[in-house]
Amino acid sequence: MPPPNSNGSLHIGHAVFVTLQDIMTRFHRMRGDKTLWLPGADHAGFETQVVYQKKLEKEGRNWFTIPRAELYQEILDFTLENKKIMEGQLRKLGASCDWSREKFTLDPDIVKTVYATFKRLYDDGLVYRENRLVNWCVKHQTTLSDLEVKHEERVDSLYCINYGPLTVATVRPEPIFADVAVAVHPKDKRYKNLIGKMARIPLINKEIPIIADESVEAGFGTGAVKVTPSVDHNDFELAKKHNLPIIQIIDQFGKLTEPAPEKYRGMKVKEAREAVVADIKEAGLLQKVDEQYVHAVAVCYKCGTILEPRLLPQWYIKMATLRDGAVKAVKTGEVKFVPKRMEKVFMHWMKNLRDWNISRQIVWGIRIPVWYRSSVPPLRVRGGEEGLRTIP
Repeated sequence: MPPPNSNGSLHIGHAVFVTLQDIMTRFHRMRGDKTLWLPGADHAGFETQVVYQKKLEKEGRNWFTIPRAELYQEILDFTLENKKIMEGQLRKLGASCDWSREKFTLDPDIVKTVYATFKRLYDDGLVYRENRLVNWCVKHQTTLSDLEVKHEERVDSLYCINYGPLTVATVRPEPIFADVAVAVHPKDKRYKNLIGKMARIPLINKEIPIIADESVEAGFGTGAVKVTPSVDHNDFELAKKHNLPIIQIIDQFGKLTEPAPEKYRGMKVKEAREAVVADIKEAGLLQKVDEQYVHAVAVCYKCGTILEPRLLPQWYIKMATLRDGAVKAVKTGEVKFVPKRMEKVFMHWMKNLRDWNISRQIVWGIRIPVWYRSSVPPLRVRGGEEGLRTIP
């Protein structure tokens, strides 16, 4: 059984899956087949933390002022109470599970298996830690995986700003102080003679190189875009490709920090955008504004807060090896989709799969079994009964 979350009551979707699985289970029992339908409950890490955070907000309590151990115990008590309600509802639905073997995803043996699996993934070279740009929710103060990101169509202003020898188009003028380059398409005749020369960041007059890259859309805006690797995933990849520096400018609370001039530091993104645009306009460097620019914005799938990319060291699972095995199983017919059309959806997912960020900055759930220390070797991984293994 896909274990339902233990943070609230069941909904109609649960009733559907219980009905379908119960039909199949009873059918095979009647045929004399050995049939096990194993019930379970999911502690649902981030999902449950969000539910409990809403509960605390209604009570007028600040999530971030409660000591970690105390908060964990509160969520555990809350989850176990809801687990009883959820299981009672499953029984009332008539689910013919083997309740004597029911599992909870925080049972000691489950946690032990998770640790052992993590260690095995590390030993097999399938899990690694890397400093890269991640999806950061300012409200929940945690990173999110790509699957936890919603993209909403928004209408914002597109600003055309003078950068010296050329004009740059951007929807994000507030982090310009962390720009490291201006990029143009190598075949764009308007800028061919400027490639390799220098542009100037408005308000601080800092010089940055003008580079050429085929990823730039010549038809977007002015055809010239600023490269700010610490606030944009595409810019981050561009910076790695061209060996450009990465300058952090927005902190975990969505506020500007250095290298922004002092007057902007501490401002939240929206406030900073208005202030920077006003100063650019006063300096005579704002050439045009398209106030009806439509684009996709990444938001948290739970609270709808606009996500801020942040450069952080996180743990990732390599998906290519796992993906290739799954695709092969489908193509050879070892695994079949019902209905057949879902195979196309699966293949689309596999084609666009990126390495999976499994790190979360949350209190609730199973912690990654890694210990860090400043001396060499820097960290150790624990896995089941095999104990600790030092990572060189």
